[in-house]
Amino acid sequence: MRSGWTRRRGIVLAVAAAAIAVSSQTAGAIARGPMSTAGSAAVSLAAPADEQQLLEPQANALLGSFAGNVAGLRAAGQTALATGRNQATVGAFLRLRWVSRLDAALEHYGQLLQSASSTQLALGAAGVRRYSELIDNGLRLDGPTKLVVVSLQGQRLIAYDRGKPVLDTLITTGRATLPTDVGTMFVWRKDSPWTMQSPWPKGSPYWYPDTQVQMVAWFTKTGEGLHDAAWEPASAYGPGSPDGPFASHGCIHVPPAAEALLYPWVTIGTPVVVYPGDGTPLASQARRQSVDAVGNPVTGARGA
Repeated sequence: MRSGWTRRRGIVLAVAAAAIAVSSQTAGAIARGPMSTAGSAAVSLAAPADEQQLLEPQANALLGSFAGNVAGLRAAGQTALATGRNQATVGAFLRLRWVSRLDAALEHYGQLLQSASSTQLALGAAGVRRYSELIDNGLRLDGPTKLVVVSLQGQRLIAYDRGKPVLDTLITTGRATLPTDVGTMFVWRKDSPWTMQSPWPKGSPYWYPDTQVQMVAWFTKTGEGLHDAAWEPASAYGPGSPDGPFASHGCIHVPPAAEALLYPWVTIGTPVVVYPGDGTPLASQARRQSVDAVGNPVTGARGA
């Protein structure tokens, strides 16, 4: 799955090294080595002088643009922090080795967002914006050639081709009692059309009659796939839909027009990364993984 990554990985590792190893003090303080899906702890250390000098113009510009609106500046910083945490989670699920270093720096500056000092607050906001952007750029440079990411909180699917989004759509995932699995899984089969058959017997609260879909790309062997759902109205997709009447049994419902683009584009072996996307620290989101090291769910049957 990683053909063609070598040169791009070299580029992003150079970016990560420049961003993190700004001094021997910082390089020694921030966690090194492979990224485990358990995440990394926040780092408490003073920013080295050269990095602080790099960030100060951005921090001053933020102070000026918010013109004393401390609450607004803090909210902007928190938004950037949440975005960076979500992107770091995707990178960790993909086992990209540089993620732990950038995530540690992101959390360091995130701590400054609670400061009573407007100067420190602005520095924190500038820092989280910088590292959020570095993590995002790293994913685009070092990620798989084709990649599907699904945010459960946002009920949103984005498909990337060589780091560029080719599809961005609202979706509907599994209901609370049959949630879509979390972690990195892989497309292993495609069918068009396909008749969904309930793995639960008649009389079960999860049973459903045979239902035909036009296109399905399976990403688990326990019954989870990316497929159209003609019975779900366009207005039902998006945030909150897993709590609504059209929630799936673990599959990911994709609007028909979007599925018509996704199905021919996605290939066997394409990674499908499902992540919480709730803006909490990487370690917290990683604890919700429900697949093993090779992407097999440990939760049981799913479908439609």
